[in-house]
Amino acid sequence: MQFTKRLREGVRRGDITCSVRIWMSPRVKRGGRYPIEGGSVEVDSIDPIEFSAITPALARESGFKSVVDLLKVAKHGSGSNVYLVRFHFVPIGEHNSRPRKHAVRAPKATSSARLRERIVRIVEQLPEATAIARGAHLSLEVRKKRFGWFLDDHHGDGRVALNSKASADMHDILEQIAPAQFHVPKYLGNKGWIGLWLDIKKIDWSAVELALREAYKSVAPKTLIQRLQT
Repeated sequence: MQFTKRLREGVRRGDITCSVRIWMSPRVKRGGRYPIEGGSVEVDSIDPIEFSAITPALARESGFKSVVDLLKVAKHGSGSNVYLVRFHFVPIGEHNSRPRKHAVRAPKATSSARLRERIVRIVEQLPEATAIARGAHLSLEVRKKRFGWFLDDHHGDGRVALNSKASADMHDILEQIAPAQFHVPKYLGNKGWIGLWLDIKKIDWSAVELALREAYKSVAPKTLIQRLQT
């Protein structure tokens, strides 16, 4: 289990005892020990979590300044499952352990209807956000300000996609972590929006949730964003 250089001292001091990782499947196991300068880290638990659980508070607990800062290093390969790993540092020569938890995998959505339902569930986790039906599509809004679209067969293209507002940094991050899904939408790309295909074989839901969360924050009032971060 590797840590970026700026986190290692915090891990050794015991200030950092958790890490968010985006993997295809777990790459560490409960009770496993993984070397780091001065000793090793022993994994206490590894649990799958929803992307919405990656809050600013969890990012700071993991040693990062923000969710975006965390996600720049949390993605590993083509993985799309989000895991919360809790651990403790074991200095050279010491032997200790902590209680361990069992991990459970979550099912994935596939059909157009189930994709629609999952997008609605993600949006409903954002304070006062709504998914409003517009024909076969959904307009994703907060207090009448649109931050995204769920599109089903838009202009007869036969595709299912998410389009959302995005900053230049988010554009680059999403293009990097979900290249198979990422695209620049025809009609909104020149306005700073991004697109993520939802009808591919392996959907990176962490990228979808990140796109929606950050798009929401770009238009939501500060009072609602504060509720999102608590």
